[in-house]
Amino acid sequence: MLNIAGTDGSVMVPVVSETGALMAWLLYPDPLGTLQEYYPHKSIPRAYTEHTQSIPSPYSTEPGTGRHGSVRLPASSLYKNFHSWAGQLFIQSLKRKNMATESSKGVSADRIKNDPLFERTRENMAEFARAGKAAKLMRTIFREVMIYAKDKITQARLVKVFSRVLSADPVSARGERTVGNGDLLQLQHFNFNVRAGLTDTLYARCPVSINRVTGQATVSIPAFVPRIMVQGPRGTTHFKVVAAAAAINFDTEAYEYVMQGTPELAWDHAPTVPSTLSLALPANSPDTIVVALGIEFYQRVNSRSYALKTGECNATSVVKVDVPPPPPPSL
Repeated sequence: MLNIAGTDGSVMVPVVSETGALMAWLLYPDPLGTLQEYYPHKSIPRAYTEHTQSIPSPYSTEPGTGRHGSVRLPASSLYKNFHSWAGQLFIQSLKRKNMATESSKGVSADRIKNDPLFERTRENMAEFARAGKAAKLMRTIFREVMIYAKDKITQARLVKVFSRVLSADPVSARGERTVGNGDLLQLQHFNFNVRAGLTDTLYARCPVSINRVTGQATVSIPAFVPRIMVQGPRGTTHFKVVAAAAAINFDTEAYEYVMQGTPELAWDHAPTVPSTLSLALPANSPDTIVVALGIEFYQRVNSRSYALKTGECNATSVVKVDVPPPPPPSL
């Protein structure tokens, strides 16, 4: 590998990995020739001229300036020739913050929007945008119960689920499919926190029922021994079970939301008392009803409770989805 000096005083230094593979060239502007004192221009001949990192030597060298001579090229040739030889990108360093990259002639946004060749692309983009909006809406609605029970890729995982929901739309044309017409039952059992599913944290089974006529969603919590039926993080002294329900119109993004939780329960060996969480929504709602159930952990110190925000055990999951019945066929 060799250092290259341009006629304008620039010095280009190769950067190699531990295995000797060329990673990049560092181009240092050096009009005063200061760096050339520290980087002697040494060239090592390579026998394999077809290798992607081989440096052919069609240029004349000046004897006596180094063990193998120095290669001196015009500065304009540094970018073109050595980029094509090594197949690597240049990095301009020192006080310059620009990174020189290969010029790319990508497809323009105007062509994507209007060219008939990109019709499928436009359809995919439109449906992906709808899935993204639905995922964001879900996170906004259930933020109160998932604030400590989420991960860094919750949005991405929701987009993936809503893409499947949207793809199940049986009536709309490609590119016009909507979440509202899709299979929203695929949302059931979705865990907002991929590190802690509700069934891996709360082992007591809590039946959920929805009465669409009255708009009542009910979560029945049986009696259980917390130390046995709850997997708590280190430092836990108390916990509570929280439930939230929403009637959601994914097309208009309108929704009704209600949330309720148990009081803080001691994480010990004393059995809990059976309880019921009632969530009242509008009666005869024409929208999809989604119920989420979660568990939160606390540490009580001097009669004050502090939320444990660890993502290891805090869990919230979609436990019930009820879609409205299809409208009767028109006569």
